[in-house]
Amino acid sequence: MNPSGRLAASLTVLALCAGCAGSYFRDYQRAHPDWVFAFPDPGADLEQTVASLYAPPPLGTQISIRRLEILRVDVEPWQTIAFEDLRTGRFTSSAAASYAVVAHFTCRGRVDLQIYQGEKIGWYLMPGNRLGAFDHFEFIEACAVHNDFRPASTEHAALERAVEAHVAAHYPPSMVHVHELYQKGIAYARADRVEDAKRMLQAGRRAFDVSADDKPTEFETPGVHLEVVRLDQARSLRDVLVREIAAAETRALAAK
Repeated sequence: MNPSGRLAASLTVLALCAGCAGSYFRDYQRAHPDWVFAFPDPGADLEQTVASLYAPPPLGTQISIRRLEILRVDVEPWQTIAFEDLRTGRFTSSAAASYAVVAHFTCRGRVDLQIYQGEKIGWYLMPGNRLGAFDHFEFIEACAVHNDFRPASTEHAALERAVEAHVAAHYPPSMVHVHELYQKGIAYARADRVEDAKRMLQAGRRAFDVSADDKPTEFETPGVHLEVVRLDQARSLRDVLVREIAAAETRALAAK
């Protein structure tokens, strides 16, 4: 899909702090008393996924969603769904449709009189209205980031790439740690998406030659800032990724 065509479908832009919008999370809990909050939840529908994004943040940390898009992605052009329509029930998701959510998170935290800030872009893909793939970020103390990534199945890989292309075209780039690239590559390989796994391996190698450096190093590449924090971790993950790619290729040959 042409990204400009999707953008022309209009964007839902919000600037809501987690505390302010937290009422949606609490309202959803009250309306679904049997719901046990756990996120990301592969069985979540659109309403539950969006409600989960507004769960109260850790103490001492303020999480804001600077911009939120709720999109129906099984139609052309993609259709934008207003957050207020979802929150009030004027819009109800359908099991016959596929959706994507993109959230621009910002974090502000204080530890020992020091102020910490950060931001990340998370995306969530729901083929058949069930959370099947996501690139989710949790902010903890001092706005430290934990990435939770699950790739789509091969059946929905093209749709996932379209969502990633949309994010790349319409959202600011953020810092990516090299070990995150390798971790995502491992997830791709285990999902038998070998080409995507190799893409992550190549991206990591372009940014960081683990055999040629022995101290933390930062790299600036077009469109993204990559940082190596722990070289031993990067080496280990790179080696695991190489093995996982080989195993995935073996499975592919055996299936022929």
